[in-house]
Amino acid sequence: MRLYKLLTAVFIVLLTTSVLTSCSDMLDAELENAVNPEDSYKTADDADKAILGIYSQFMKLADRVIVLEELRADLMDVTTNATPDLVDINNHTATASNKWCEIAPFYEVILNCNDALSNFDKMLADNKLSKADYSYRYADVMTVRCWVYLEMATHFGDVYYVTDPLVTIKDLTADKVPVYQFDQLVQELIKCMTSVPTLDLSTDSPLYNQTSDGYLLKLFFLNKKLLLGDLYLWANDYVQAATQYNNFFKEAETKEYSSTPYYAYKLDTWVWDASNEPRFQVCYQRFKGADLNAFRNKWKEIFSRSSTDTELNREMINMVSYDTKFAPTYPLIELFANTGQGKYYLKPSSWAINGLWEAQVQSNDFVFDGRGRESSFDYVNGEPVVLKYLYDYYAQTTDDNKTIHLSYNQYSTDQYSKSGKWFIYRAGLLHLRYAEAANRAGYPDIAYAIINNGIITNYDWAKEDGTLRSDKEGVQYTGYKPLNDTDASVPYPEPFYLDARNNSSPFVTYRSPWYQNAGLRGRASLKNVEKPDWVMTKTDSIKWMEDAIVTENALECGFEGNRWGTLLRIAMRRDKTGENGTAFLNKTLNEKFQAAGKSAPTLSSSNWFLPKNENVEQ
Repeated sequence: MRLYKLLTAVFIVLLTTSVLTSCSDMLDAELENAVNPEDSYKTADDADKAILGIYSQFMKLADRVIVLEELRADLMDVTTNATPDLVDINNHTATASNKWCEIAPFYEVILNCNDALSNFDKMLADNKLSKADYSYRYADVMTVRCWVYLEMATHFGDVYYVTDPLVTIKDLTADKVPVYQFDQLVQELIKCMTSVPTLDLSTDSPLYNQTSDGYLLKLFFLNKKLLLGDLYLWANDYVQAATQYNNFFKEAETKEYSSTPYYAYKLDTWVWDASNEPRFQVCYQRFKGADLNAFRNKWKEIFSRSSTDTELNREMINMVSYDTKFAPTYPLIELFANTGQGKYYLKPSSWAINGLWEAQVQSNDFVFDGRGRESSFDYVNGEPVVLKYLYDYYAQTTDDNKTIHLSYNQYSTDQYSKSGKWFIYRAGLLHLRYAEAANRAGYPDIAYAIINNGIITNYDWAKEDGTLRSDKEGVQYTGYKPLNDTDASVPYPEPFYLDARNNSSPFVTYRSPWYQNAGLRGRASLKNVEKPDWVMTKTDSIKWMEDAIVTENALECGFEGNRWGTLLRIAMRRDKTGENGTAFLNKTLNEKFQAAGKSAPTLSSSNWFLPKNENVEQ
């Protein structure tokens, strides 16, 4: 039986348990016995069906997350086709009646997580699940619940915090359910995630390595360590955040890439020459770096490759795939496309295009960022279009340099076939988060290396005469500058020790986990962002570096559904440390509105968050 069919069927059951008999005709015989409420939690297979059902509901959040994260921030804007509700979200004037402020879709996921967690506990007590089978299933569902709560809090500030499996959406009132403020919720979610039976990859799950209907289901599973790292980052516990991110890298190095740890989400690069293929890079053919005709953009393939693609698994951590043949429907073509079935409600902001991507300088002095032009955005019929979610919709061609291009009036199948992807977490975002944590923990030099041109380049300490050590002993890892030409660099403590050593014959051959790391801008063939003259102290460096991280987040991860959270986290942090986070947030938003020729809203900490639409009629 196809897992996507099962996923769709379980989704129907979870949403309509009160009318199960009316949808029984939609389910095949294999599923009918499994979805009877009285028999739905008898076996491990039943537990897996519940997990699939939760993820099917989770898939319905894609457009909501992307609209709230991106339209409220600086990189996305409304078109003349936009609905009044979208215009209000963009202008920060939304009221409680706004469609995009509805909380019910989030709680549909949360309440079904509560039900599953409760039943997993019962199954363990009744010996229907072994301890091992219980551990990763429980942890996976808890991760979904915590992720959804954090996303809600990012937009609404305070949330109804419910863990009772018997509570329904209609019970969500302050007199029945406790209301948690943002910081209180983050601490509670940290407590939840540090209490799960395991934070390890769910490699023992029968779902984890399943491929069905052309999709690899392991990419659906939210990563536990990364969520915990993000929670610590929101809590301003930078060492713990970096620890979880580093733990993710180490687990990938040992479990997924044990023989090639330098491929484990390291933003690795390679020279494009003859049969040597670049990775997810913006690059030029070797010895033709000043020739635009030798340009190749493989970075954009992050968004075009399927979940089963081996190379994609060096970059993509969490990605949800939508198939036009199965529910739920992929909602992002309608929002962004301006041909076919697109309604073109939203577009890239002028600031994102002209103030950011088109203003970057490449190492060959060409002025544009390949991660923007024809990658994250393009002009279609003269209109700017968000491109990242349309790679599965349009037909593709490939030029002589093997760069793919989309044909905007031709379709992969036809204009009515709306398949696509939701990109939740990938290596680029992970490096940005780790850099943010390392910077605030007092290591702005690590953040500089990650944002710019990588670890090995920045820690291959030069000798007094400017030359490099031929033996490479005591260098090429994150650490303090050596005291002289012969002493080794004292390495930084965990989790800030990143080994990029790379020795070849006649020395001992060594290929460390970070030796091919090129940095975010290095992977895009961009020049480094350099410190301005006013940066004199470490405190100055941390402040400047944080601003650089915010900018690089836009360039690398624009439109991917994490922009408002990034801006809000920085603003909240700076308000707490007396650095005027409100001014930072207003300055960032002003760039978008000024570039569009509009008046910018003025935000304060009292109106950072949206009003809740508590309508439960879905």
